[in-house]
Amino acid sequence: MLEGLLIVLIPMLLGYLIKSKNHTFLTAVNKIVMLLLYAILFVMGISLGQLDDVATKLPIIGLSAFIFSACIIGCNIVGLITFDKLNPAPLKHLGHDIPPRWKLLLDSAKLCSMVLIGFLVGLFSKNSINLPFGASTYVLIALIFFVGIQLRNNGISLREVLFNKRGIYTGMIMTVTSLLGGILAALLLKLPLTQGLAISSGLGWYSLSSVVINNAWGAEFGSIAFFNDLSREIISLFVIPFFMFNYRSTAIGLAGATALDCTLPIIQRSGGMEVVPLAISFGFVTNIAPPILLVFFSSIPL
Repeated sequence: MLEGLLIVLIPMLLGYLIKSKNHTFLTAVNKIVMLLLYAILFVMGISLGQLDDVATKLPIIGLSAFIFSACIIGCNIVGLITFDKLNPAPLKHLGHDIPPRWKLLLDSAKLCSMVLIGFLVGLFSKNSINLPFGASTYVLIALIFFVGIQLRNNGISLREVLFNKRGIYTGMIMTVTSLLGGILAALLLKLPLTQGLAISSGLGWYSLSSVVINNAWGAEFGSIAFFNDLSREIISLFVIPFFMFNYRSTAIGLAGATALDCTLPIIQRSGGMEVVPLAISFGFVTNIAPPILLVFFSSIPL
């Protein structure tokens, strides 16, 4: 477990040490992150396509991902709305100018298409393509390193993180309720609880969860983790503005780890600058927790 934890935490910490104001460099980092993400999803798709009896496993993957997503997000909503009602903090002003959702959905469709392309390549090349051992892990290490650079250069300071108590509490509640949802999904699907806890530990970070789960239990479970976490991003695009005015912690909490990247424009434009410190603090918590939780639960023998 320690080795796996070091593999994901050391690259992030090394990346976090790099601070730059060079716009060209930071733009290049963003592009590299996307390319590495596409590479990871393509490799996972190949692994999925090369599974034995893959046709019979696809419906199981889809149903399992749906049950995990429904249980986890359902538990998130219950826990976060309870927190918002006990500690109300309605917005003074509602944001505006929300970006077109079709553009954001197109980005999610691109991610799914990489898995599909990889799946087709793997399906028709079972005997001709053999991926190097640990290929996805090496790509993941590079990805996490550049994500660390993004975290450092997105204006996130430890002061902002530590002094926004609501953001920290929201992150903790979202994490705990996600794990509870994972336990519920595991019981419904008759899976070991450790698998349910591991799959629910991604908190929306699909590139990390899919690789760690894939390495632990194979492409079938890696795909379940990917679609479970990707569904959070898609759902949050629609529900964040709905909850934002009266339930700001619920709105931001449903974004999970994507609160610092993909869904940040929705958060900022639907809630205004008033909610940005909360989103930053929450996003930092939900980007630090997944590497630790995923490695811990996936290393427990079934």
